[in-house]
Amino acid sequence: MRIEVRHIRRQRAICLLGGIFVLILTCRLAALQVWTGDVYSARAKRQHEKRTVLQANRGRILDRKGRVLATNLEAQSFFVNKVAGLDSLRSIAVRFSGRDGAENAALLQRLQKKRFVWLARKVFSDTRQDPLPKGVGRIVEMRRTYPMGELAGQVLGYTDIDNLGIEGVELACNLLLEGEHGDMTSRRDARGEALGALGVVRRMPEDGEDVMLTLDVDYQSIVEEELAAAVSQFRAVNGIAVVTSPRSGEILAMANVPLYDPNHFGKYDAAFRRNRAVTDIFEPGSTFKVVAVAGGLEEGLWRREDRIFCEFGRMQVPGGVIRDTHPCGWLTVQQVVEESSNIGTVKIARKLKQAGLYKYVRLFGFGNKTTVDLPGEVAGNVKKPTRWSGRTLASMSIGQEIGVTALQMAMAYGAIANGGRLMAPRIYRRRSPDGVWESKRPHVLRDVVSEETAGNIAEILEGVVLRGTGKNAQVPGYRVAGKTGTAQRAKEGGRGYDPNRYVSSFIGFLPVERAEFVCIVIVDGPKGIRWGSKVAAPVFSRIMQRILSLRDTEMRHRAVAESRGDEADKASRPVLAGLTRKVAKRVMDRQGIEPIQVHEGSRLSVGPQARSTGNLESRHEAAEADSGKTGDYIATPNVLGVPLRQAVVTLTSSGLSVSASGSGRVVSQTPGAGMPVARGTTCNVVCSPKHTPIPNDL
Repeated sequence: MRIEVRHIRRQRAICLLGGIFVLILTCRLAALQVWTGDVYSARAKRQHEKRTVLQANRGRILDRKGRVLATNLEAQSFFVNKVAGLDSLRSIAVRFSGRDGAENAALLQRLQKKRFVWLARKVFSDTRQDPLPKGVGRIVEMRRTYPMGELAGQVLGYTDIDNLGIEGVELACNLLLEGEHGDMTSRRDARGEALGALGVVRRMPEDGEDVMLTLDVDYQSIVEEELAAAVSQFRAVNGIAVVTSPRSGEILAMANVPLYDPNHFGKYDAAFRRNRAVTDIFEPGSTFKVVAVAGGLEEGLWRREDRIFCEFGRMQVPGGVIRDTHPCGWLTVQQVVEESSNIGTVKIARKLKQAGLYKYVRLFGFGNKTTVDLPGEVAGNVKKPTRWSGRTLASMSIGQEIGVTALQMAMAYGAIANGGRLMAPRIYRRRSPDGVWESKRPHVLRDVVSEETAGNIAEILEGVVLRGTGKNAQVPGYRVAGKTGTAQRAKEGGRGYDPNRYVSSFIGFLPVERAEFVCIVIVDGPKGIRWGSKVAAPVFSRIMQRILSLRDTEMRHRAVAESRGDEADKASRPVLAGLTRKVAKRVMDRQGIEPIQVHEGSRLSVGPQARSTGNLESRHEAAEADSGKTGDYIATPNVLGVPLRQAVVTLTSSGLSVSASGSGRVVSQTPGAGMPVARGTTCNVVCSPKHTPIPNDL
């Protein structure tokens, strides 16, 4: 039988195609087994293994005494993992989106389109055991929370839904706070269901480190309360206040008003969340005059007693006229600062010239960031001398044509307060290897002026508070130095100044002899009254009085120690009350004491019992305060904080009986200090051996 050629060709074609198919299949199998085997093995592994991230706990944020400012709490999150089998998509949408129709519709649309949908993230709920619709899952997550609410909100910042820092300390220390997440794998079937309850932990999570700040919660709350009250009283736009320790550079309080609560950051505009103390610049006005004065004294161009003619309040300068609020003739350098004379300050700066003024502007830290390491900090605005106009020297010397931040001003005054050294500001503390919190060593950036010049400037600024524009900043019992400032705001989007917008400020430190606190208060846009002496200075005074009233401040303890020295000095004086006039006069003549008040009768009531030193003022103080006698009563001595033995001596020498309980130092006394009581009255004192140590770097 003859086979046709066409059949033979067909068989050959089929065999050829079959051979080619076998060859392709063989090559493909070889490729799968040899070259891409690892790829498909990994893909199969991913399909059969479920990787779960083990969240690390975010570190806490603490104040300088260990009080919690930011921490984590358990919250619940709800999700839909599959669409099939849901009881009712609409009922789920209503339950998890509330009564808002638009939100219901949006959630329902997502449920219909996606397999996995978050219904609610990190919500606090007491319905943990409530039944959920089929297909709705619930997991426990950690939610960032701020237990003190608005306190230091702008400093702390906030985190997003995944606990990543967005602003403030949360952002600056995010890597330290965040820690490292772990992971766990578990087997699952083709439908994605877990095989077994337990998986394999590949890496354990490492919780984030705690961060301790130099802020003090007590100081912060005081500053925020007083600043908020001032902003409300003067209907201002906003306010800033910073309290620092000039010796260590530590920031003890940093307040921004209006306040905001980082627990609900989404409800506030970005302007409320901004830490204006480091992000906003302003023209400082008269508070900046210390730069020119310090430079003039340091260079030996001026002395405090040198006289300057202040042109009776009006002086022509390139580009316009410089005026004084209080026209004056001849003033000393000291009086120029006390009266806040613009003209006198300009004449001081003219001797410094451009190079000299620019040198001290930069030495005091203006034009550079302060190294505080807070997000958004700006360097300010300082023009180089090559860009100065003919008026810039005069304008800059009185705080115009320059932009500074509140923190820069606080650190500059801190340099004057601590003897001429510009400190690096610090807001973080560190933990030692053994887990104990300790302060970093204070970092001196540079010497700005000599200690002698800094002392002279401090005394000049003290005169501002005693006799000049800063009288409202006085703090009873303490020597205060400071300067007021009232500056106009630049026009929005244009040149020149807004005649209706002012920045009122005061910066001061105390005590002058060994400064412990520097405080700057800025009130932006007060209505009605605009002068820094009327708006900001009283806020400074109230803040300092409240801070100093706290029992654990170092200055309070030093004041107690000084009062003990006063008591010891009084104990060395002869007791004259009740002696006959003849005998008392003989005793006073021997001791060099001069009486200042004589009552009718045979007995003598003496004055201050001050030793004759040639100082008439010291011999003419209140008469009966020394003897403790006011009429027929005795003023109860103050023995709070002194040892029990010394308290007994003080009280009995004043003619009082003593009933004591406990041991150590006196923590309370009845009757209270200064109360008038009859001679022989029993004074009850309570003592305690406990004594709170005060950190050396406060």
